[in-house]
Amino acid sequence: MIACSKYEGCGNDFIIVKAVDCGKHTYDDMAKRLCDRHMGIGADGLIIVADEPLTMHFYNCDGTEAMCGNGLRCFARYVYEEGICNKRSYLVRTKSGDMQVHVDAITPFLVSITSPKPSMDAQKYPDLPAVALWDYPLEIAGTKLSLDACFVISVHAIVYGIKKSRKDLVTLGEALCEHPLFPNGTNVNFVEVLDRTHLRVTTYERGVGMSNACGSGCCAAVWDAFVRGYVERVTEVLLPYGTLTITVHEDERITMQGSARCIMKGIAECI
Repeated sequence: MIACSKYEGCGNDFIIVKAVDCGKHTYDDMAKRLCDRHMGIGADGLIIVADEPLTMHFYNCDGTEAMCGNGLRCFARYVYEEGICNKRSYLVRTKSGDMQVHVDAITPFLVSITSPKPSMDAQKYPDLPAVALWDYPLEIAGTKLSLDACFVISVHAIVYGIKKSRKDLVTLGEALCEHPLFPNGTNVNFVEVLDRTHLRVTTYERGVGMSNACGSGCCAAVWDAFVRGYVERVTEVLLPYGTLTITVHEDERITMQGSARCIMKGIAECI
C-alpha cells in the first residue's frame, strides 16, 4: 500500500507520490502499476516528489522516464497544498534541467512554467534526429507531410494541416513516434492555426499514446508557429479540457501558463 494523490492539468492526469513513501518500489514499476487504467488507479504518468533539493521525477504510464510540462504544473499545486513549498517563485530540478515555477494565483490556482529556449541541436539533445528537421518532406502511413522537430523540455515533432479522424491520427502519430529518424521516439504534435493568437494542438505522446494535452508539446507548437510567422509571441492553445497561454520571450525562453487541480487523495493497494 502507498499514499498517493491524483491531479490533472487540461485533462492530462497524473499519480503523485512522495519519494519518502516509495520504500523499495522502483519508480518505473510503480508507474506501470499505478497508471494502469484497469488494474491500477489510471493516469498518463507518475510524478515522484523529492525535496532538498526540490525535484520532480516523472515516468510515463509505460514506465519510461521522461519530463512533462503539464505534470510540472500539477507538481507545483501538490507541493503547495502539501506544505512542501509555499514560495510563489522557485526552481524545480527535472530530467530536462532546472525549471522556473511561478505561482500566479491560488484561487483559482494558476501557475507559469518557464523553460529554456528550444533547440534543434542533436549533439546537445541526442533524442533529436541527427539532421535538423525543418520542412522535412515525409510520406508515412499513406500520408504526405512536412515535418519540423525541436527539443522543448522533451523531443517534439510538429506537423501542420493534417485533417484526419482521431483514429487515423493515432495511426499516424504512432508511425511518426517510432520512425527511425527519432532514435528514442518522439512526441508528435498535430497543429491547426486558428488565427494569429490561437492554435489547436493534438498530441500523440511518446510512452503514452494520444493525450488530452501535452504542455511541452504546446510550447513547441507555439514556438515553431511563431518562428514561421503564423502567430504572435503570446498565443492561446485550445485543448479539449482547457486552455494554455504560451509566451515566446525575446530570448526565446518559453513560458506556459495554465491551471491544475486535485482529483483524489488516498491509499493505493495495487502495488
